[in-house]
Amino acid sequence: MTSVALSSPVFFLLLAGLIGSVVLLYLLRPPVLNRLMSSNLIWRRVLGSSRAINERWRWWLSLLLATLIAICLLLAAFRPMDNGQMNDRSLIIFDNAPSMGALTRDGMSRFNVAKDSVTRHLNSLSKDMQVMLVDTQRQVTTPSFGSISQALEILDSLSVGSSLDPLVPAQVATIDASRKFIYTDGVMIGGVPEDFTSVSAFQPVPNVGITRLSFAAVPGNTQQRQAFIEIVNGGAEPTVVEIALTQTESRLITRQVELAPYEKLTQIFDATAFESGPVKASVVSTVDRFKADDVAFGYITAKRQVRVGFVSDDIDSKMLTLLDLMPRVVLTSLTNADYQGLASEELQFDILVFDRVSVDRKPVIPSIFFGVNSANWLGASVSSIRSSQLSVERNTAHPILRNISMTDLLIESGVLFAPMVGVEALLTSEDEAILAIAVPGAVKSVLLGFDLDKSNLAFLADFPIFLSNSITWLVDEPPILNATPGTIKLPSDITKVYRIDGVDVPLWFADGNSYFHTRETGLFTGFSSNGPLRVSVSQLDRRFSDINRSNLPIFESSKNFVAPSLNGYSFSFLVGALTLILLMVDWYLYHRRVTQ
Repeated sequence: MTSVALSSPVFFLLLAGLIGSVVLLYLLRPPVLNRLMSSNLIWRRVLGSSRAINERWRWWLSLLLATLIAICLLLAAFRPMDNGQMNDRSLIIFDNAPSMGALTRDGMSRFNVAKDSVTRHLNSLSKDMQVMLVDTQRQVTTPSFGSISQALEILDSLSVGSSLDPLVPAQVATIDASRKFIYTDGVMIGGVPEDFTSVSAFQPVPNVGITRLSFAAVPGNTQQRQAFIEIVNGGAEPTVVEIALTQTESRLITRQVELAPYEKLTQIFDATAFESGPVKASVVSTVDRFKADDVAFGYITAKRQVRVGFVSDDIDSKMLTLLDLMPRVVLTSLTNADYQGLASEELQFDILVFDRVSVDRKPVIPSIFFGVNSANWLGASVSSIRSSQLSVERNTAHPILRNISMTDLLIESGVLFAPMVGVEALLTSEDEAILAIAVPGAVKSVLLGFDLDKSNLAFLADFPIFLSNSITWLVDEPPILNATPGTIKLPSDITKVYRIDGVDVPLWFADGNSYFHTRETGLFTGFSSNGPLRVSVSQLDRRFSDINRSNLPIFESSKNFVAPSLNGYSFSFLVGALTLILLMVDWYLYHRRVTQ
């Protein structure tokens, strides 16, 4: 159907032409013919009621009604736009952020309450209305204006998302539409532009959730394991919560705690009885109306001690102090002479750590080298460097450097390794020179071409993580990646991902990384040539549980949650109704002899 702007010259030309045509038709009416009658008594009686009306005014009234009817027909035919915006375009933003999954007092989720209201809104519109439906979780990948039936299909396909950074209305505020609505609880969404009509789905509800979960060995006792759980009461009423740690039916820990309104509480559990592997944490409350943050997952790594032989002639080495503080490390200090005097079978260690020591023979057990000045046994050539502002790039795919950023690393002096076959670069300089390498194989090694005294590595927050990752890689313990539901980024060497129940998860590759998507919490395992990667997916974020902070008004019931619209009537319907009324008025006045 054609549409024309009210301010368009075309519309004014059409309007002028129509009015002129109606006037011309009235001016060209056939003249009244005179007839000779035997008597005019009957006609006087019939026309007596209309004699009071001036013939000129009767003509003008008849012309006015005909003109108004013609204008209404023109409006109905061309459906004009107002100020360049189409009267039949409606933009609807539907909030499907995680907080919309909270249950209201009526037992319906905020999501379903808003969905029902949008459905009623769409069904009340004219069938030729054009609608664009946009969701805040980007499940509608290519939004566009379409029919009402298409909008209803899109609405049915939506679900509550998991992203804590939803699409904000400002990103779609520039879309040209005459009517703009947003259906939301106002919790996770950004500011609403002034030209949007906000429809609230907010209702405060009780909520208890897990916001943190971690496991660690007790310092000085690697056989004793502790679990740290942080829970929060997101409601305005006190509540009693049962916390449970579960690994198997026989390995189960429960505890009841009381939470004050909006209280955050940390609980420590003795998890010594748990074996290495996955653990599920859960909270149960009889009043909880938001279940998405009630469960979290984690992994307990192997509790066995790692025997580390530290080889150095420096009794005050920073490395010695740091290794001694690591909970599962059993440390033995050796001089270089002590090491050289030991036979291979006498090296009763899991790992050797060399600090500024020249080694002419290939290690027979996994080793870490700091301050390498030669690598004859490796067959690698080295060259000296001296730079206080060396730009460093890291190999993001290697498990040793996972969760590590070396952007602040400064090196005063050291050596560079020449590229070698079978050797993986960990750290490279801006000119592709290799600063640190990992040597895979039956006997793994990690070599750094600089020592702690000639760099700031020991003062970086990443250094303990680097040591822990290195030890884990050397003793073949799978590293752990903690993530939240959504699209999860993995190193590029990950080629397969499986759920804990063995189900294959689709994987894709882009930008030098591997990715998979999950909307659910749970445990996953990624596989690569460097070994497995444990992935724990949980909603451990305070923002996820904070579902009762909204600037929108509270609705009383889902029954009175009604979407605003043009009173349920379209522009075409209103124009048609007005045309019908004018025709009835014209018919009545004509038969009453008021008009000609």
